[in-house]
Amino acid sequence: MQHRQDPSSRREPRAWRISPPLLLAAGFLALILVGTVLLKLPFATTTALAWRNALFTATSAVTVTGLVVTDTQATFTLWGELVILLLMQAGGLGLMTFAVLALLSLGGRITSRRYLAASGTLHATHPRDVMRTAKEVIKLALIIEGIALVPLALVWVPEHGWLEGLWWSLFHTVSAFNNAGFTLSSDSLMAYAGHPVINTVIPALYLIGGLGFIVIVGILDYRIGRPLDINVKVVLLGTLVLSLAGTAMLYLLEADNPDTLAALPALSDQLWASWLQATTPRTAGFNSLDIGSLTQPTSLVLMLLMFVGAGANGTGSGIKVTTLFVLLAATWAYLRQRRQPTLCAQVIDTTTLLKALAVTVMAVIGIFMGTLALSLTEQADLLTVAFEATSALGTVGLTRGLTPELSGAGQFIIMIMMFVGRVCPLTVAYLVGSAFASSGDTVKTQLQIG
Repeated sequence: MQHRQDPSSRREPRAWRISPPLLLAAGFLALILVGTVLLKLPFATTTALAWRNALFTATSAVTVTGLVVTDTQATFTLWGELVILLLMQAGGLGLMTFAVLALLSLGGRITSRRYLAASGTLHATHPRDVMRTAKEVIKLALIIEGIALVPLALVWVPEHGWLEGLWWSLFHTVSAFNNAGFTLSSDSLMAYAGHPVINTVIPALYLIGGLGFIVIVGILDYRIGRPLDINVKVVLLGTLVLSLAGTAMLYLLEADNPDTLAALPALSDQLWASWLQATTPRTAGFNSLDIGSLTQPTSLVLMLLMFVGAGANGTGSGIKVTTLFVLLAATWAYLRQRRQPTLCAQVIDTTTLLKALAVTVMAVIGIFMGTLALSLTEQADLLTVAFEATSALGTVGLTRGLTPELSGAGQFIIMIMMFVGRVCPLTVAYLVGSAFASSGDTVKTQLQIG
């Protein structure tokens, strides 16, 4: 006799008992190793490529940094460039997916027309959550990249022809949205310092990618009369303030520099160049001015912007805009002798404040250690070394000319910093958040840090 199975006895699919930070680190390492092997294939390069340089390029692409030890277009064939493109896309979207999954695994919830259900169990990531999240992130990214591809093609197809022009457009679209900074030109975007289309579309891509999935969805689902989520408010406000202030400071500091802005013929060209160069340190890594020719004050401003980075849950790195504003709010509360800091009329809870402090302190220590290590291995001045360390840890990709001249030990140090800078901020934020979630502490705000 056959017995029917009681429907109530059916169990839900078992969760994957995998820590999201471990999943992120393992995924990035696997991508880097696979990318290294693919870049070493004979038909991937036009000249012989050392294993060390292949590993460096793969690490830079997966961590979407953009620091390069070889000229991308001159060194790699179309196949090699395709591998780099896929590594950039996987690295950028992988981080966005992880950021949302980490939120879900801590019991968070994203409610919108792009609805994602939380598993509700700490450290338990269901396969259905992984697939659903990945699909939504990829879908949104492809739509944005597809829209941006058109205006870029209108610029590069007439210059390079149909096939090469479309490839240039696709490559730079993926690189910009994922905040990677890889280009097919040896001088990055310096030839387009005053081009309105390039200086509009490329920054739009890396700024949107840097906002993060949660913020983008919050903007798309906004309705008049409904209050914006605090993350959307803070990230948008921070992005606006840093972008405009950075542009103004860069213009004022470089307007008389004959090697940078003063070399451009028109005021409009100078303003466009100031705009791109002030926004790209938010982990994008493109440059329309010669970074090595910037004055010391300007370099320090760029280092600050690289340290801050983009928005949480986005394709950029750094300590994040939200982290900066949380620390500023806490400092302001201390100066005014208030017991609890507030941001956008909301009280900042202990968990959020500890996340911000942990991420910031570890970033400062990382930059110091990286600068110290590079000072021992490289023959360069302190500003150049510190700039390189900040760029690597922030996965920015800007350099004052040190990267192509790095020693073997220097390359190894930069690779470690790129990897740590990509994985560490979200890992620290997740660990602090999970510790408080396990203790049952009440969360008053839902600010995303890391």
